[in-house]
Parts: sequence; C-alpha cells; structure tokens
Amino acid sequence: MQEAHTNGLNAERVADALANQGFAVIDHFTRPAEVQALHKAIAHHREEDSFRKAGIGNAHLFQVDKEVRGDYIKWISPKEALPATLNFLQRIEELMDGLSKALFLSLKDYECHFAIYPPGTFYEKHLDQFKSTNNRKISFALYLNQSWRPGDGGELRLHLDEIVDVEPLAGRLALFRSDTVEHEVLTTNSNRYSITGWMRDRPLGLSLY
Repeated sequence: MQEAHTNGLNAERVADALANQGFAVIDHFTRPAEVQALHKAIAHHREEDSFRKAGIGNAHLFQVDKEVRGDYIKWISPKEALPATLNFLQRIEELMDGLSKALFLSLKDYECHFAIYPPGTFYEKHLDQFKSTNNRKISFALYLNQSWRPGDGGELRLHLDEIVDVEPLAGRLALFRSDTVEHEVLTTNSNRYSITGWMRDRPLGLSLY
C-alpha cells in the first residue's frame, strides 16, 4: 500500500486519502519554529506538573493499565492554551471544517491532548472509538520529535489491508478513521512527543448515550 502523503494543507486531498485508504499524512503541517514553540508549551505544563498517566476507556470504564499504554498526557483546553497551542488549534479547526464538507461528516468539535511516551513505552493495538459512544470520527496526531532518527522507535502502526508504519517526524500530521482503523504506537527508545486528538460529530459534553 502506498502511503498517502501530502505537502501542505489541502483538505480535499486529505479527504480523498481518508476515503480511499483510511488514512492520510501531511508533512510540514507545522514549521520548525512552531514545533519549537509547542515544545516550550510542553515544558511549561511539565513545570506545572500538569501531565498525568494516561488510561484506557471512558467515564466509569476508565482505568490505568501500563501493560496497554505507557504515555503521559495533558488535555488541551482552548481557554488555558498558550499562543503556540492556540495557533495549532486554529489550524485543526480549519482542517476539520474542510474535511467535514469534503467527507459529508458534519464534524462539529474536536478534543486533543499533549502526549509524552518515555523510553520503553508503547500503546497496544486498539480502536479510538469507544464501545459506549460513536462520536469520534477522525483521529489525528501531530508529531513534535525534532531529532527523530530510524531506530528511535515510536512509529504509528496502522493495521489496514497491509501494515503501514508512520514515522513520528517533527511537523508531520497523521490522520485516520477512528471507527475502522486499528492502530498502535510501537515501543519508543527515546522521548516521543505529540499532540493527539479526535474530530467529532457531536460537541464535547453532548452525548446520545
């Protein structure tokens, strides 16, 4: 399977890749200076001790299981976000609007968090769609690993008709369908940084369940 790469932001091309292959990769979604600014935002939140061990499941089903995933996360709130983070959120909103029109998904909201995978951690194969809800439609991850090299690990592995491994290169945005694409994060050998999120067809806080 050929990887669906595109340079720059073109919602129609991204939509075509998602419709035809289930995933898309946008290289240089953020410039090096923007990546550096987002690293400063991560450092700020770490100084505030805002990162927490990630878990699995939602609501009353939530649990922490280091045998399944090993990352630490900080949920992003636009009201509290630093300028670099707000700039990223604005671009995600623009992309979401374009994909909503191109894919006829009626996307209405998104949620995302910073994620740090320390060396030796991973996330086992899973779907991003919870069993109890179906409001996540498109998953996305922006990678912030400025000096990533082959052998550092931490690739995003997509389980499609064929296995596709996406290298977590700085400034790269990967997108895939939340409801059908099983995926995992391979064991990382160095600190792995990203912003991970989901585009939704219902606003946060609104559920039919």
